[in-house]
Amino acid sequence: IFGILIWYPLPMMRRVPLTAAKTLGLYASYFRFVPLLYIIVSFVIFPGIFLGVSAIFDASITGGVIVTLVILALLSLLVYWWVKLEGCYKVLSAEDREEGRRALEQADRELRGEAEAPESSV
Repeated sequence: IFGILIWYPLPMMRRVPLTAAKTLGLYASYFRFVPLLYIIVSFVIFPGIFLGVSAIFDASITGGVIVTLVILALLSLLVYWWVKLEGCYKVLSAEDREEGRRALEQADRELRGEAEAPESSV
């Protein structure tokens, strides 16, 4: 219910989980360990970090605020590297991404029973 309330009401918000799923599938098609890594990170590491930060807040508000700010700074650096410094292309090149997208579109057409799209002559 909460997922529907968060992601469904605005059309632009619907793209977030869909894009995340496509990206995870793309990486999983190239690297077999990605699904296992995703499960471990999502269900073990992140909850452990949040539980640890919660325990730090119980011990000291100041310590909890500092640790939270450090985690947010590290997360911001990761996003900056991934998006602005194009770290995503160091993991999987733009050519591989395009090839994966074309293969996905071809498989989708085959599943739907549609004819292959004609090649455009330029």
